Amino acid sequence: MEREFKSKIGWWYHFLIILIIGGCIVAFLSTNIGAMIGMLLIAALALHAMMNTYYRITTDGTLIAHCSIFPEKKIAIADIQALESTVMPMFSYALSMERIMIWIDDKPWMMVSPKEKQDFVKALRKINPNIVIKKDNLF
Repeated sequence: MEREFKSKIGWWYHFLIILIIGGCIVAFLSTNIGAMIGMLLIAALALHAMMNTYYRITTDGTLIAHCSIFPEKKIAIADIQALESTVMPMFSYALSMERIMIWIDDKPWMMVSPKEKQDFVKALRKINPNIVIKKDNLF
């Protein structure tokens, strides 16, 4: 059975949305057509990402990370070596700073931020019980 986990949305992403709304207001008040179009495109992308960032665990044992218009990232769950809790502020398909780093081949592959972190980890470990938890604070 497929499971889908929505991304947790952190305070910083809400703050970013507020800044973008402020930018839209300023652009409209200045009646600058280029700024209006630019800010509306940025707002549309930010809102689309907020509504369309999720992680799917498929029945064939694949983890799919989806974030808005960006390309989907796929990995066989059997290839996942470890999971680690992190707050690293780098670009990833995660809308919260409460992230899980996924390790493959002794290298970090991607950071995700599922709302239901415990269920996400359990679902991965159900398919691959050999996944190591690098830090105990995942739960």
